[in-house]
Amino acid sequence: MSTATRKKPQTGQDQLSIEADRLIIATNRGPVEYFKTKEGQIKSRRGSGGVVTALTSTVSKVNSTWVALAMTEGDREALKSAEDGVMPSPIRDIDVRLRYVTVPKTTYRKHYDMMSNRVLWFTQHYLLEQGEDVFPFEKMQDIWNKGYYQVNKAIADAVGAEITSQESKALVMLHDYHLYLASGMIRQQHPSVAMQQFIHIPWPEHRYWASSLPTEITKDIFRGLLGNDILGFQTRGDAHNFLEGVHAFVDDAEVDLEQRRVIFNDHQTFVRDYPISISVSDERRLVRSNAGKHAAEKIKPLLNKYTLMRVDRIEPTKNIVQGFLAYETLLEQHPELHGQTTFLAFLIPSRQSLPLYREYHNETMKVIEEINKKYGTKDWEPIHTFVQNDRTTALAALQFYDVLLVNSVIDGMNLVAKEGAAVNTNDGVLVLSRTSGAFQQLENASIAISPASRNETADALYKALMLPREERKLLAERARHEVETDDLRTWMTQQINDVNDLLHIHN
Repeated sequence: MSTATRKKPQTGQDQLSIEADRLIIATNRGPVEYFKTKEGQIKSRRGSGGVVTALTSTVSKVNSTWVALAMTEGDREALKSAEDGVMPSPIRDIDVRLRYVTVPKTTYRKHYDMMSNRVLWFTQHYLLEQGEDVFPFEKMQDIWNKGYYQVNKAIADAVGAEITSQESKALVMLHDYHLYLASGMIRQQHPSVAMQQFIHIPWPEHRYWASSLPTEITKDIFRGLLGNDILGFQTRGDAHNFLEGVHAFVDDAEVDLEQRRVIFNDHQTFVRDYPISISVSDERRLVRSNAGKHAAEKIKPLLNKYTLMRVDRIEPTKNIVQGFLAYETLLEQHPELHGQTTFLAFLIPSRQSLPLYREYHNETMKVIEEINKKYGTKDWEPIHTFVQNDRTTALAALQFYDVLLVNSVIDGMNLVAKEGAAVNTNDGVLVLSRTSGAFQQLENASIAISPASRNETADALYKALMLPREERKLLAERARHEVETDDLRTWMTQQINDVNDLLHIHN
């Protein structure tokens, strides 16, 4: 990777071939989850999350090992029968060896529940100050040193064991915010290994890092990630924020903003953006399946002359309450729409163990109830909610929207914007927050809004509803073309092209 210019993906079925003898993937959650039945038997199922889907087509083409934490009791039980800590995958289309790592439950809780999900997640979504249980300095140091650091070391040691298990050339690919230290640890023990990491959540600008975490922890995060040869982010803005952060926190690093490259400890790290996407064919296949058709039949009676939709986890970053208040403003300003609009909301409960998330869930339900009470009649309910984690129903419904509202404050990508574009058959219009990750690609295929402005969002909703058919069709076609062109396969191919360039350098 000698330049910052992105190569266009190749065409053909061989575009996902990694030019390495072996692939070692490291994530917090593995591709297979083991669980105990009521009868005490150990069963397995495909792990949740988009990373598994994204990497499945890749691991099948190269000798692969997946390193991850043993997260469940079933995972730990399955490990008892593993030889040298390694198990074959029991799932046919995940052709990979599994090396699951166990750590004490207290260590795991400090790493996953506290440092990863209550500190890093909140920090990187600009929400840390909103948490009721922000940890004092001493507690932060404890969960960092005795939780996050220890788990990263355990993962790094497992990756190192895989690297040395064979003499053939290995590529290491790490994922997300749970493993910010692992690449630096691996690099210390294996200076010549090729290594790439992708971050799936936003990367704040350096002043927010400085105001949120102890300086040494922040420095450790940046230094750790510079163990990678390639570091990938969702957007150009995230990549730029990282480079600016290196300049602020890593005194002895050389930062080249033009080439998006950092030299630290005589090692070169390229910083890139790879906007994640969806598998368009998989989404459409699910909508056309019997389950998808059955779900669609249940949705159709709820459609109105004008149908608005949203699909979100119930969490503050998604800005759901503000979106419903904007809909209320629309109804206030345009009484002619009473009885003619319906807002279908597919809401997924999220992180209910955290007070901030429970409060936001309650606030969301209260606002929906108040709007329905204020404007609803015996023949018309303005907002219909589906509080459930039912992806098939949500995807089936997205076929029919006139307007899809995505007004998140900040997020990694918000794939529902792309899912809607892929499956909608109604020339539906996307109203999209400028601060969503998807905006980088869908700016010209949507009506843009500031998520902070209720009136601006209400105006955008009205504009989208009243847009002439030709303009609706043009926006929908642009969005569909963008998603079809840059789908999940493209996301993976872009990275593999860069990785293959890297492997040539390492030879």
